[in-house]
Amino acid sequence: MSKVEMAVILAISVAVLGSAAYGQTLAVYYVRDGNTVEVSLDAFDTVSGSVAYQGPQLDAGSENWKDAHAYTGVSIAAIVNSLGGLADDDTLSVVAGDGWFKTLPAAVAAGESKAGAAILALSRDGEETPAWDDAPMLVFLSGDERFSNDDMLSAFGEDLSHYYSGTPSTTGMMVKDVVFLVVNYGGESLTLPPVEGGDSEASATTAPAGIMLSLVKGDTILTYTMEELRALESITADGTFTNSVGIDYTATYTGIPMTTLIGNTASDATILVTASDGYSMNYPAEMFLDQGEGTWVLAYMENGEYMPYDPGYLRVVQIGESNPHFTSSLSAKMVEQIEVLGAYVEYDLLVSGVVERLFSRGELEAGIGCSCHTATVSVTSKGETHTYTGIPLWRLVGYVDDDVYPAADDGIHYNDEDFDDALAETDYAVVLLADDGYEQIARSSWIAGDDRFIVAFKMDGDFLDPDASGYMRFVYDDSVELPGDASLKSVKFLDEIRVEIE
Repeated sequence: MSKVEMAVILAISVAVLGSAAYGQTLAVYYVRDGNTVEVSLDAFDTVSGSVAYQGPQLDAGSENWKDAHAYTGVSIAAIVNSLGGLADDDTLSVVAGDGWFKTLPAAVAAGESKAGAAILALSRDGEETPAWDDAPMLVFLSGDERFSNDDMLSAFGEDLSHYYSGTPSTTGMMVKDVVFLVVNYGGESLTLPPVEGGDSEASATTAPAGIMLSLVKGDTILTYTMEELRALESITADGTFTNSVGIDYTATYTGIPMTTLIGNTASDATILVTASDGYSMNYPAEMFLDQGEGTWVLAYMENGEYMPYDPGYLRVVQIGESNPHFTSSLSAKMVEQIEVLGAYVEYDLLVSGVVERLFSRGELEAGIGCSCHTATVSVTSKGETHTYTGIPLWRLVGYVDDDVYPAADDGIHYNDEDFDDALAETDYAVVLLADDGYEQIARSSWIAGDDRFIVAFKMDGDFLDPDASGYMRFVYDDSVELPGDASLKSVKFLDEIRVEIE
């Protein structure tokens, strides 16, 4: 018999799956020859152990052992064996929601190598979710409680081992937020099965009461109840979005075309969509006017039922006969107001160093659309304190400080390994340039791993005023204490970040 490709999909709560329809418990979906079987991980006994990982040995004489931690989780061997096991020449890839993965030879998956027992850790040092938000995480419980680089090379071989700056490092074998286990993974797209019939506890057959939407066009403000919205032109079709951890979710939506709501709007206008929790997002009207891939609608029903408050009652989605695919960062939820504004001005951010990366407005605003990519700081200036939300500076520097960085078509996408911590200790300059040539210099040693230095896009929850601050502004939190007599000022109208590595 030829080898059978199979995927075990780990659905780890509403926060990961983006849909209450999948429930609140840890579940396993075993996929084989197109058939899907759901297996609850509650059926497996947990195993526990402590382990210290060895990092890259960049300095002569330094073994670079990391702190040991105690883990409790489910044995990968137990999961795989319950589903038929692996052949000797099979591999098992452990894949995170953001696409990061590590591939285990069959002996490693079975716990029969120097790597020790491979587990999906559900707690660390007694902390469980949500306090420990990396679960489930791939961890190796080595027999001597020390997972060394030599152990890794022996168990995985040269090709499947992890390297940092050309040096073996077991720390890179960790996979956080595991969603998939895939046998003989070839890099293909991994998709959760669609939910059938919705969730009766999460949805309702009766319309929610009260004003659902305010539509603002200049001095005109229109308000709608759910029944009044239903009286407008509506269409029903399928759409698929990829949520913040890379999982595809397909549903049938009913909603009002955005073009019906915004009316005769110029293609260069901006559509500001505001949610009931205060979150807001700018859309170019041209995106709604272009019907090439499908129709953008303000959906009020999902799988034939009204949506709950979160992610409803109203949500921006794209639907059509071809079941169009879009990212969840473009899907504003809990919508309560739509406002037609002036022209949508394109802008970009150039980040240069060992390589160059030009981020478009769409990439940047899609990035800050997910809280997993953003940080919020408090800044006091001229006696006034404001909160700013944006992307940590060190994360952006990680795209250009060496040759380890996410692919350009991934947009804003993070892995901790993208930022070169060792190189940052050389204290190179990070030059922050405004569009008029004004500049400030931060040092790499200040910003390394520190989310308090950000490229801000919002102030006090609203997008920056482009006339007062530009579309982007560099700021840092009041709690930052710069070394010695160093100084660093905010940079309005930020246009470029230049990493100067000698």
